[in-house]
Amino acid sequence: MQALKDYLSAAGVSVADFARTIAIAPDILEQYLSGRAAPDRRVAQRIVDVTDGAVSAGDLGLDPARLVDLNARAASANADIDQEALTQVLAEILPVLVGGSNRKGDEHLPRLAADAVAGAYAALSTVTTRRNADRLVQALQPVFEEILEEMSVPPLRRGEAGPLAREAAERYLRTAAPRR
Repeated sequence: MQALKDYLSAAGVSVADFARTIAIAPDILEQYLSGRAAPDRRVAQRIVDVTDGAVSAGDLGLDPARLVDLNARAASANADIDQEALTQVLAEILPVLVGGSNRKGDEHLPRLAADAVAGAYAALSTVTTRRNADRLVQALQPVFEEILEEMSVPPLRRGEAGPLAREAAERYLRTAAPRR
């Protein structure tokens, strides 16, 4: 974990701020840094992504083949989103986000959300400094937050929007065929 400690020190980022960025509790990050615990694959993926590869899977004690280089995968595609692939991913993620899919009209929600995310992603492509996978998460998160607000999901569950946006981006980038 020395590489992660070095990264936090060089970047001037507190443990609490970095933990918030990768959607874990600060005490869990402290456990990783002290060597008392190791991140699972999903948390390790977020660490590698957030540090832009400055901290590698190997630095975290994981086989690099177990992680997906989301930024490289997204860079291989153009700025367009494959809405059909994203709709399929959102059909799996949205019921988790909203706590089920038994309301009238829920079957249309994944396509509507995919349309909104694709538009936001395209718009962000021209104005954001974030790139690739991070841009997709940036486009997904407000759409997820709006869905939670509109469906009156309890405030305690709204904190799941960020981690589920990251999960949706991972799934999308694994399944979407690179577009030429």
